[in-house]
Amino acid sequence: MLLLADRAFHTNDLLTQVARRGAQFLVRCTSRRHPPILTLLPDGSYLTRIAGLTVRVIEAEIRTRTADGSTFGDSYRLLTTLTDYRTDPADQLVRLYHERWEIECAFLALRHTLLKGRVLRSKDPAGLAQEVWGLLTLYQALRSVMVTAVETQPGTDPDRTAFIIALEAARDTIALTTHPTAAPGHDAQADLVGRIGTRLLHTLLPKRRLRTSARVAKRGISRYHTWNRDPRPRGSTPIAAIDITVQEPALPTAQDPARKATSPWERLCQILAPHANQPIHAHALADHMGLTAPQSRKNLASQLCLWTRHSLLTRTAPNTYKITLPDNLTSSLGP
Repeated sequence: MLLLADRAFHTNDLLTQVARRGAQFLVRCTSRRHPPILTLLPDGSYLTRIAGLTVRVIEAEIRTRTADGSTFGDSYRLLTTLTDYRTDPADQLVRLYHERWEIECAFLALRHTLLKGRVLRSKDPAGLAQEVWGLLTLYQALRSVMVTAVETQPGTDPDRTAFIIALEAARDTIALTTHPTAAPGHDAQADLVGRIGTRLLHTLLPKRRLRTSARVAKRGISRYHTWNRDPRPRGSTPIAAIDITVQEPALPTAQDPARKATSPWERLCQILAPHANQPIHAHALADHMGLTAPQSRKNLASQLCLWTRHSLLTRTAPNTYKITLPDNLTSSLGP
């Protein structure tokens, strides 16, 4: 499973919990977060370490041109556990991240299609949890059937299937099970994808049109338009082209005056980045960091031990460390 999430969901704890569940994630982080650059990849992305996880960072500029000739865009910094640039190129992941807004379709299907706009019926927390799990289970089952049906027609976008059609077909299937005399004749396609899948394939929606508009909610108590600062057009406007430029960052070094490290860990990463996978003694690290006082060197040794316990570093020998990279990543960093 691949989890897509917006800027408010990139905390270390949440990313760690997602990874422990066995899922992958593609999350946008804020511009204030600057992960240390450990290894540059050929597609312009780079590897870093966050909360003990090996994460790939993609920095890209997205410019959208509408049919009326206006342009707008923004910079994106994405974090993902899909670290293989060969199977998951950076530009494809940027385009895939755009589909995160489709969670609103799920909310619509749950609230208006399944619940028909009504509120939950349970009166206690245990009953509410049971009812929500029941709705989510039914929703996931129908979505799985929709994807399975579309996979029988290569090249068809799953977005062309309608959730309400799947729900009505499921209800009709239950009715046919209750009254078998009303069952239609044999259908070879139904044996392959089921009655629900057959109905979906016969009622595919047209391809989605590329459109854009400002996603803002008007405040009824305000008579002014200062609240609308979105550069996108107010009304739905066709999109003529979308240009994605992956921005390759400059590999920082300890002597780079353009940008100073903001934490001891980032300072250490700037020193180890040019020597990835090469063990360095603690004394050499202290010299690179300009630590001359005995107490400062002792504190650094304690901090290196702490980072090693948190799987941020690997100790290869007494007082000798290197950045931790999985074997499958190390083998993919060649020419």
